[in-house]
Amino acid sequence: MKRWKILFIYMMAACSATACSAPNKEQSGIETMDYSNPKTVCVGRLNLKVPKETEVVYGSLNYNGSDFEIEQEVKSYQDYQKYIADKIQYLKHEPHETEGVLLKSEMSGPVNGNQGSISHIIVYRDGVFVKSIYEVYGYLYLGPKQLIVLKSGASNDLLDNSIKRMMYNLAQIKVRKKHEERAGICWNDLFIQDDMRAYRHFSNTVLLTFPSYPEVRARIENRGRYESDAPYIAMVKKNTENLPLEVKVLSKDTEIYIGEKNINGFLGEEYSANTALRKPFQRGFELMDWQYLGELDDPRRPLIAFHLESSNKMDNKGFGDALVSQKKVVDLYNFMLNSIEFSPNNEVHKNEH
Repeated sequence: MKRWKILFIYMMAACSATACSAPNKEQSGIETMDYSNPKTVCVGRLNLKVPKETEVVYGSLNYNGSDFEIEQEVKSYQDYQKYIADKIQYLKHEPHETEGVLLKSEMSGPVNGNQGSISHIIVYRDGVFVKSIYEVYGYLYLGPKQLIVLKSGASNDLLDNSIKRMMYNLAQIKVRKKHEERAGICWNDLFIQDDMRAYRHFSNTVLLTFPSYPEVRARIENRGRYESDAPYIAMVKKNTENLPLEVKVLSKDTEIYIGEKNINGFLGEEYSANTALRKPFQRGFELMDWQYLGELDDPRRPLIAFHLESSNKMDNKGFGDALVSQKKVVDLYNFMLNSIEFSPNNEVHKNEH
C-alpha cells in the first residue's frame, strides 16, 4: 500500500510539473476537415488556400492614407447622386465658428461611367470649433450596394496634397477580375492597381472560421512594415517573460514548433505552442503564429502575419480548452500556412523597376 501511495504522489507531482496535458482530446462528433477542392482567398498582395467550407470575413483596408468602407444602402446610380447631394447640402448648412459652414469644397472625382461621374470628393471640418484638421472623403460608385467610401484627413497646410492623393486612390480602384494581370492589392471583390514602383503603405486583414472545427479561427494580415515591428520569436519570448507570476504558476506552454520557416520564398519565424492549466489531463489550446517581417518602405516585401488559435471562447467556467484535437488543429494550420504566396499578378511584376 505504501508503495502505491508513493507512486500516486510521484505521478501527481509529474503532472503538476508538465501539466499532464491531453492534446488530442476533443468534443465528440468532430469530423476531419475535408481538404479536397480548396478555395483561394486573396488578401493584399497574397493568395491563400483554405478548405472549401471556410467562412471568410474581410477586415478593414487602409491604402495610401485612406480607410476603405462599403456603403451597401446605395442601390442605384440615382441613389448615389442623392447620397452625395444630401451630404453636400447638410455640410453647407451646418455652422462653423470662423469659416461660416463646415463644407470647405466639393468636386467631381477622376472616374466616370456611362451615366456620368461616378466619383466625388468632399472636404469639410468635422465640428463647429475644429480649425486645424480637414476631413477628406472620396466616393466611388461601382454598382448596387457598392459605394466605396474612402476616408482620410489633412492638416491645413497639407490639404492640397491630401486631395491629390485622394484623386489618385479613387482612380486605382476596380472591380476585381478572376485573373488579374496588373500588380496590385485585393480587398474582397475590389482591386487596387499598384505597380510597386513607389511605396504606398497599405494594411489588409482577413478573418477565417471553419464550421467543422468549432471555435477554431485564423487571421492573415498583409501590410507595410512599421519601424516598431520586431522579429517574432524574440518578441514573444520577451512578452512571456513579462507575464505575471500567477499566470506562469497556473499554466504551462508546450512547444509545437519554434524557429525559422520558409514559406514559398518568404523566410519567416514561427512560434506555435499549446497552453494548458497545470492540472492533470488538460486539453489546453493552441496559439500558432508565423510572421514574415518584410522590409521597411519596400512594396515588394510587405509584412505577412498568419495566426490560428483553438481556444474555446464560449467556455466561461473553464480555461477555454479546445474542442478539436491538436492534430487536427495543426494540420489545418499547416495546410493554410504552406499555401501562402505572392499572387501571380504580383509575382510576375515583383522584380520590375
